[in-house]
Amino acid sequence: MSIDEKCCCSKEPLGTIPIGRIIDKLDILFSHNQMDEVGEVLRYWEKEARTLNDDKGLLEILSEEIGYYRKVGDKTRGLGAVDEALFMLDLNDNTNSVNNATIYLNCATTMKAFGKAEEALKYYEKAKETYERLLPADDFRLAGLYNNYATALKDLERYDEARENYVKAIKLLEAKEDVYGEIAVSYVNLAHLEYDAAYARGEGADEKVDECLDKAYKCLDDPNIKRDGNYAYICEKCASAYEFFGYFMQKAELEKRANEVYSRQ
Repeated sequence: MSIDEKCCCSKEPLGTIPIGRIIDKLDILFSHNQMDEVGEVLRYWEKEARTLNDDKGLLEILSEEIGYYRKVGDKTRGLGAVDEALFMLDLNDNTNSVNNATIYLNCATTMKAFGKAEEALKYYEKAKETYERLLPADDFRLAGLYNNYATALKDLERYDEARENYVKAIKLLEAKEDVYGEIAVSYVNLAHLEYDAAYARGEGADEKVDECLDKAYKCLDDPNIKRDGNYAYICEKCASAYEFFGYFMQKAELEKRANEVYSRQ
C-alpha cells in the first residue's frame, strides 16, 4: 500500500489517522533501515492529521518524528517537532498517562541529543515520576528511561547520579529471562561515563572501561539474543564506542553484523 492510499475497512474512527497501521509500517521500514521512506511516511501523515484536525493523531506523529529526526541528525526539524509536542502536552497535561510520559521522554532525549541537556532534565523528571508511579517495577520502559536520563546527567557532569541510573537500567534488564541488546548499550554508556569521570579527576579508567566493554560485547555475542532490526541498530550504536576506545576489530564485527541483518531483511 502506498502512503497515500487509505483502507476503507480501517477500524479507526472517521476523522482520525490510522495510527496503529502507521506505526506498524514505520516498524517495518526501520527494521530495513529505510530511513528516507520513514521520513516520507511521517510527513505525509503529519499533513493528514493537520487536515483532519486530529490533535491526538498529530501528537503521536510528532512523537515519532522526534525520534526519527534524532536518529538522522536533523536538528532543526527535530527540535521543531519537540517544541510543538511540548506545547500540545502543556495544553492538556495528564500526569496519569504513561503515553504522555513516553512523549516527554522522547522530547527530552532529542533535546539532549541536540545539545540541550540542561533544558531536557525537567522533562526526563516528568517522565520518571509518571513511569515509576504507574508502571511495574520491572517494566522494560523504565530501563529506557534510566538509560537516557543517565546520558543527560553524564553530559552535565553529574557522574554519580548518571552511574546510579545506568546501574538501575542494567539490573532491571539482567533480571529478565530474555537477553536484551539494550544491556550492551547501558554498559557502553557506562564505559564513556567512567572515562569522562576519570578524565575530570585527572586520572585513568582503562580497567573500568575495559570491563564495561567486555560485558557489552558478551551481551551482543549471546546466542539467545534476537538478531533483528533492533539488534542491528544497537550494533551500529555500540560500534562507534568500540572505535572510540580503540577496539577496531570489535567495531568492524558489529558493523558487519548490522549489515547482515539489514541485507537479510
